[in-house]
Amino acid sequence: MNEIIIKRAVIFALILGAFIGLLSSIPSLIGFSILVLSFFTSLIVIFYMKRNEKYLGIITNQQGAILGGIIGFFSGVGFFITFCPMVCILHLIFKSYYSYGIPDILHDAFWLFIVIVIMVGAIFGMINSATGMATAWFLDKIEKKPENSDAPLDIKIED
Repeated sequence: MNEIIIKRAVIFALILGAFIGLLSSIPSLIGFSILVLSFFTSLIVIFYMKRNEKYLGIITNQQGAILGGIIGFFSGVGFFITFCPMVCILHLIFKSYYSYGIPDILHDAFWLFIVIVIMVGAIFGMINSATGMATAWFLDKIEKKPENSDAPLDIKIED
C-alpha cells in the first residue's frame, strides 16, 4: 500500500472523527455517534476514497484490514480532539451540561486521559480493521478487475 494513500486515509479519518465529535456534543446523539465511530468509520472513509477511484484503487482483504485499523485509530483520536474541548467549553457555559468527568480528568490526571485515548483508539482500530476487511471483500466481489491482474510480472533484471 502506498504511503500517500495512508496519509490521505489518516486525514479523512481525523476529519470524520472531528465531525462526529462535534455532533456528539449534543447529548441525545452521543450513542449513535459512538456506534458509527466504532463500527462504520472505515466503511465510510474507504467508500469515500473509492468514489470515482480518485484516492484509492483496487485493494485486497489484507490492505483493507490495515487501512481499516489505521482509519479506526485516527478517527477515535480525532473524536477525542474535538469532543473533549467542546465538553469543557459547554460545561463552563452551561453549568447543568453533563461533562462526563472530562474536565476533572484533564485537570487531575492528564496522563490517564492520554492512556484512555490511546486504548480506545486501539479498540476502535481493531473493530474497524474487521469492517475494513469486510468492505474490501465486498468491493472485490462487485468490482471489475483489469485483465491479467493476477498474472505474475515478467521482468528481467540484468546487472
